[in-house]
Amino acid sequence: MKQTYWVCMLALLSLVIAGCATTKGTISGGKYQSPLNNFSVALPNWINLKIRDQNDANGGSVSFHDDLGNLWAITYLRLSAGSDAAFIDNEKRYVAYRDYFNSIAVPAFSNRTSKGIRTVREEFLGEGKNKIYFALIDLPEGSVLIDPKKHQQFDAIKGLLIFDRNGFIYMVENEMSSVFGRVDPSTLTTKQLEPLQETLNRLKDSIIFK
Repeated sequence: MKQTYWVCMLALLSLVIAGCATTKGTISGGKYQSPLNNFSVALPNWINLKIRDQNDANGGSVSFHDDLGNLWAITYLRLSAGSDAAFIDNEKRYVAYRDYFNSIAVPAFSNRTSKGIRTVREEFLGEGKNKIYFALIDLPEGSVLIDPKKHQQFDAIKGLLIFDRNGFIYMVENEMSSVFGRVDPSTLTTKQLEPLQETLNRLKDSIIFK
């Protein structure tokens, strides 16, 4: 990926990852369709569901959350024409996923908190064309919910999957709630992370790409 392209994408992701109060996508029949018409996804069946999204001509983001700390998010960025060759080759594609995480996702999440982001785990899941990138991050005071006692946002532990489809690179996000007590994510075992990874994969598999 060209550095200038990543810089542009960082600027976009820093904007869209926080979302906004309005919905630019289409909501119909229990589904959300992105403003760029590159995907649709079923709405989660949560009480007091809130939806935030933002986009420009090259990408965007949508998040779904409720009052209990549940959060799903989908971020999508259009790949530049010059990146096609990198994504044909499996190994180059895997490098691009890791580059996206470190050059785009980490700085964008870091912009959301003064406490700093900590990358707890990074690994690839699956094989061949189905191989995707998984990361676990610790984001102090990065939750969508506010602690009424401390009058600050709860800490957030987020799982991320990064992959590409049909000319876009995607990142799906699921937040592990810290409302019921702080958990040190570095102590989580592979077995304990399986439910989070399964939730992320279900979200990924529920997306209809166009």
